[in-house]
Amino acid sequence: MKMFSTLAMAAVLGLTMVAGTAFADVADQREKGFKAHAANMKAVKAAVESGTASAAVEPTKAMVAWAKQIPEMFPEGSGEGTDALPAIWSDWAGFEKAAANHLAAVEKLAAVAEAGDAAALGDQLKATGATCGACHKAYRKD
Repeated sequence: MKMFSTLAMAAVLGLTMVAGTAFADVADQREKGFKAHAANMKAVKAAVESGTASAAVEPTKAMVAWAKQIPEMFPEGSGEGTDALPAIWSDWAGFEKAAANHLAAVEKLAAVAEAGDAAALGDQLKATGATCGACHKAYRKD
């Protein structure tokens, strides 16, 4: 019986270590994804400033791809040691809504870039940035 208990404890410890590693990996992927997302926002801003909406097409496509992944990048328990607030998981429905709002804004941004409307691109970039800020205010540490 003692050997079973020892093996059971070792298995639990091993699973805990694997889960901790998995959460560290997802947190690292999440951080890299958001940094790339911010870089793409800056590229879109540069396109707005230069009046060349076509320069925003590729960055906005990447933004759409990332925004689709945001909820899955926050598995429960992956907030330890990150800027993610516990409110993400305690208010999961609200977080999903914020992520959906951001995705909708980014999809509209991509459509405007694709259409080549530099003036509308600037307006939509501001609207997209507002969805970033709304989520950060509720779900990210200062």
